[in-house]
Amino acid sequence: MTYATDAGDRVGVIGEDRIHPVAQGVSLVELIGRGAGGLRAAGEAALASAARTVPLAEARLRAPTPRPPSVRDCLCFLDHMRNCRQATGSPRTLEDAWYQIPAFYFACPSTIVGPHDDVAISPGSAWFDFELEIAAVIGPGGRDLTPEQAEEHIIGYTIYNDWSARDLQLRETPLAIGQAKGKDGAATLGPFLVTPDELEPHRRDGRLALRVEAKVNGRTIGSGRTDAMDWSFGDVISYASRGVDLLPGDVFGSGTVPGCCLIEHLSLTDPAAFPGWLRNGDVVELTVEGLGRTRQTVRASDAPYPLTPRHNPDRRPPRPRVNHAPSKLPYTRGLHEVGTGVWAWLLPDGGYGRSNAGLVAGEGASLLVDTLFDLPLTAEMLGAMRAITDRHPLTRAVITHANGDHTHGNQSLGDQVQIIAAFEAAETVDLGEYATWLDAERIVVNIHRRYRERDPSNTPELDQMTLMAMMAERELS
Repeated sequence: MTYATDAGDRVGVIGEDRIHPVAQGVSLVELIGRGAGGLRAAGEAALASAARTVPLAEARLRAPTPRPPSVRDCLCFLDHMRNCRQATGSPRTLEDAWYQIPAFYFACPSTIVGPHDDVAISPGSAWFDFELEIAAVIGPGGRDLTPEQAEEHIIGYTIYNDWSARDLQLRETPLAIGQAKGKDGAATLGPFLVTPDELEPHRRDGRLALRVEAKVNGRTIGSGRTDAMDWSFGDVISYASRGVDLLPGDVFGSGTVPGCCLIEHLSLTDPAAFPGWLRNGDVVELTVEGLGRTRQTVRASDAPYPLTPRHNPDRRPPRPRVNHAPSKLPYTRGLHEVGTGVWAWLLPDGGYGRSNAGLVAGEGASLLVDTLFDLPLTAEMLGAMRAITDRHPLTRAVITHANGDHTHGNQSLGDQVQIIAAFEAAETVDLGEYATWLDAERIVVNIHRRYRERDPSNTPELDQMTLMAMMAERELS
């Protein structure tokens, strides 16, 4: 491992819960470059030395290689990607490319943190996440390796936490050029570099079968085993070495063990079960059999400096929303009494296209004519009508036509309200399609609104279409 001292970082070897220091001024990457034999020799010399040891419990551990030459994070567990797609409302089916070549991206070596260091939330992120992975570290360099040769070039393993800003990550997805600010906030390595010989008892059919568990504030979020990998470390290292010189100390992350991150637990069918994104003060613990444990506290960060968007010459100007119908009353936002016991709900532009509705009150009961597409507007409308519906309870709602303009807000109505639709309207509703985008907005908009209410200073205000686009990983017209 590497640990901090008053004189700077120093490399050591564990022996009976004490750190035996290696010679001063030698980095772990340098020792790794000597190969397995050189690393073992340095370790044996440290254990036999009379140098003063340090209690492991009192040491401040750094990442084993605080500044590795490069970091590649791979996606070896395809179920992780399937789970993420399901959580964001996409089919679980993966394209052929996922089965033909292993995926990886380059992470940022300068944001590596130690196993017990605090981790700052990525600036501007409200959806901060962790990912439990393990990492393989390259010993002697190599190029154009076979999978078998690649396995032999692994000099050790460690825990890897791929901290992720999900909202920034999804916001960047339309750029289609790889990971950026959603992924370079921090990555944890540690607590130790464990050599392959120590892990031989955990090998099953040539793969490491290590039990893992991820906790947030003491609550287990996910658990699993590392032998569920679809692509092995040998596969991904071989692929990465094609025409490229791998260097001693290069790090290869395994990708997330399925279930061991927050986003996979975002359920369209049970949004209340989502444990919530990470917040200031949350404690994340990752435990991997044979590799140890990391324990880190999440901290708030300052807001980022804003950037002015560039002009998009291809963007169409918004179509003006104008209601050409004559009216005896001004089209102002709110509830208007247009007749005895009859009210209309309008927006300032007349609600053309999506946000007009009506209320008819009788003796002891009221009839609502349409709800709205927008859930916050529906809540505002129902609140404005309460002066009437408290005296004449809302018992019926009629759907005048089948598209989402006047049906989506139905989910805001109480169970006591009977919804009525003309036969033609009911027949034209595509229930499968309607349920898909209904659930998508329920999970995205309602959860985001809840976060805004709980922590408005750390949750950016985003309109519902932006949120839906982010979660669906595509732009919506």
